[in-house]
Amino acid sequence: MTLASENSSEQKRILILGAGRSSTYLIDYLAKVAPEKNWKLIVGDMELAPAQRKTEMYPHVDSILFDVFDQKQREMQINQADVVISMLPAIYHVHVARACMRFSKHLFTASYISSEVRELNIEATRKNLLILMECGLDPGLDHMSAMRIIDRIHEKGGKISLLRSWCGGQISKQNNDNPWKYKFTWNPRNLVVSGQSMVKFLHHGQYKFIPSHQVFARVENVNIKGFGEMEGYGNRDSLNYREAYRVPEVSTLLRGTLRPKGFSEAWQILVRLGLTESVHRIEGSENLTYREWVELFLEEKSELSLAEQVAEYLNVDVNSEAMRKVIWLGLFSDEKIGIANATPAEILQHLLEKKWQLTSEEEDIIAVQHEIEYELNGEHKRLVSSLLVRGEDFIHTAMAKTVGYPLAVAVKLLLEGKITARGVQIPVVKEIYEPVLTELEHLGLVFQEEETTIANSVEA
Repeated sequence: MTLASENSSEQKRILILGAGRSSTYLIDYLAKVAPEKNWKLIVGDMELAPAQRKTEMYPHVDSILFDVFDQKQREMQINQADVVISMLPAIYHVHVARACMRFSKHLFTASYISSEVRELNIEATRKNLLILMECGLDPGLDHMSAMRIIDRIHEKGGKISLLRSWCGGQISKQNNDNPWKYKFTWNPRNLVVSGQSMVKFLHHGQYKFIPSHQVFARVENVNIKGFGEMEGYGNRDSLNYREAYRVPEVSTLLRGTLRPKGFSEAWQILVRLGLTESVHRIEGSENLTYREWVELFLEEKSELSLAEQVAEYLNVDVNSEAMRKVIWLGLFSDEKIGIANATPAEILQHLLEKKWQLTSEEEDIIAVQHEIEYELNGEHKRLVSSLLVRGEDFIHTAMAKTVGYPLAVAVKLLLEGKITARGVQIPVVKEIYEPVLTELEHLGLVFQEEETTIANSVEA
């Protein structure tokens, strides 16, 4: 498939699938550039109302009801597009990707590459198509900003010994009204099931592994430039990025997630209780109260309060800050759950969506920070590159900006003929990351760097 240049009279059609929390800036950016570029933008969602709300300011943008499970509609809409952007839950990307291959369409997402999508690489390359994955915030903006530094160091002849990349967020301190200091600005399910995979990373030249049930117990403090301390835990498989980032010489490599201080200790209580389990369903869950649900995971009832029983069962202090967070959620209340035959993860998500809903007065904060140590011309250097983004309101969030803008800019560059990479890709090549980062800087997403000379790298 060959795309005409931006000056072509042939109208290009961009199909965005999903009008959720993270799509605001993606839609706004493309809706604003579409008329002058002679592009047609269509936004589809499982519910028509969200798509209509996100596009009501743009009469030239169409909103449609889109059901990813309706194969006939899915294939019809994809067949009519030139580029598809999937903001659907990650498990549905493969269905979209296969339809894109069938009808020779480019595909962009912010999600990690799955093995099923990776298998489409040969076909995509043969058909001159780009499937660009991991082009949101994390993964995405973190990849691109890290690669700009990595390639710059390598071009000078430097060797990188340490690379630690952190990304995450919280609610701004002045507006926060809950002890977790956290609310949903992205897909709630992704948070609830986060930490279910083993963490793999490289430390002082040795492979390290953290089993899923220990992910939130193995955290460290991270000082974010311009903000202060947050806590970080390992994010999935960092080992894959040794090759992707082209740093075979590195001896410490970790990609991590940032959360407000104290978050992980409290979340670990939920993990240890079994409340994040996402496979087994609880029959009749709609008739249970949250109190009765939690009691299912405990031993025999006692005269202690439920909070005291949980604390005793897990050997934690009932008066601790972590338990205060858990109690605040309402897990020990007599409120009915109200959703039928749900998994523990679904029940927990249902509760959290009520407790962690961003209000119109609140703003979120996103932080990205890279810590890099390298040797150049006999000197050992430490470089810290940081980005801090504050949301405007509960719709125009920092999360939506940092997820949506990278995707939107990459799609624009493809349609302008400025990205020629094909196959299944992530944005770690200069042809992609450099123009995307340059445009993001014009949009206000600018990384600040601080470099120092150190006596000797601990990795050397």
